[in-house]
Amino acid sequence: MTIWIARFARLLIILGVIATIVALVAADKWWIRSFDFPRLQIAVLLVLALATLFVLRAKRLVIWSAIGVLALAFQLYQIFPYSALASKQAVDAERCDPVNALSIVSLNVLQSNTDYQRTIDYVLSADPDIFLAMENDQAWTDALSAALDERYPHSMKIPLDNTYGMALWSRFELVGAERNQLAGGGTPSIRTRLRREDGSLPTLFAVHPRPPSPGQDSGQRDAELVLLADLVRESGRPTVVIGDFNDVGWSRVTETFQRIGQVVDPRIGRGFHATFNARNPLMRWPLDHVFHTDDFGVIRFAVGPDVGSDHFPLEVDLCQQRARFSGQQAAPELTEEAIDDAREELEAASKGGEGPDAENLTLPDGDEDEAFSPVD
Repeated sequence: MTIWIARFARLLIILGVIATIVALVAADKWWIRSFDFPRLQIAVLLVLALATLFVLRAKRLVIWSAIGVLALAFQLYQIFPYSALASKQAVDAERCDPVNALSIVSLNVLQSNTDYQRTIDYVLSADPDIFLAMENDQAWTDALSAALDERYPHSMKIPLDNTYGMALWSRFELVGAERNQLAGGGTPSIRTRLRREDGSLPTLFAVHPRPPSPGQDSGQRDAELVLLADLVRESGRPTVVIGDFNDVGWSRVTETFQRIGQVVDPRIGRGFHATFNARNPLMRWPLDHVFHTDDFGVIRFAVGPDVGSDHFPLEVDLCQQRARFSGQQAAPELTEEAIDDAREELEAASKGGEGPDAENLTLPDGDEDEAFSPVD
């Protein structure tokens, strides 16, 4: 029995090493990019396997330990910034005048979920200034509208039956609200300005690209996030980006998004805050995100309760005071490498790939060198 346990532990180490190596490959094939997600789970399996071999004093322990520790070290290096032990990238706002506060809830409602009232009760209780719903078809849109339109006089609704509908409710006037489809694939995004009580007009982006999955490569998602990043940087300050990215913060694409868009991630240094999969506690990772420019400090960053979806809500309270916060935090540096990565993502996406509408990706016309030129 001991021999078989040791063999199983070695098998786990082999699988962990393979998963680690595969994730390093810069390709948009869905089965490769899927290894970006479960880094915490892979790290846990490697720890258990190494501990088992140590307790059993298995043969060739030094060799297997060295192999396993190298893979474990890489996995931990990737996810450590998203632990509470790391330094915070976005500064805390320990106090904030109500006129400067902005509360946001983002939720993928799960189109097939028909327990509308559970989500409605949650939103009314949380009472955010901004509520973004994703995966809303017409039935979801009608149910939410009937409950929220009176409290939230400003909204933009894009009901779709392809699981990529989107709807935004706001206490603040939506100025110049527009629907975009950045990279095809039937996945709309929203860009609008919010008319705040203090007269400021911060820009808000909402996005929900397709995930890498069987039959769907990551090209559309990657292209959409890169194009969104360029729009974010062009929009100036202050700017907030919310949505289900169908990507994790430690992936190369999301890091490129941050560098091109020049936004900070309030999740870094505050904990994992996994929002998916709400139905499987062993397979959870952070797919829903909020990014913002350095005009904001973070009052609160949290995951909301189970509302019947396969996602938990993401809750964030921000404080908008550029003079106070901009000198205390900074987005990751916009490097030539990030610009090259962005160009490569668009080039790869332009070749199509596997998945619905893969041959109909909408890519920018003109000079990519100009589109992704460094800031001064």
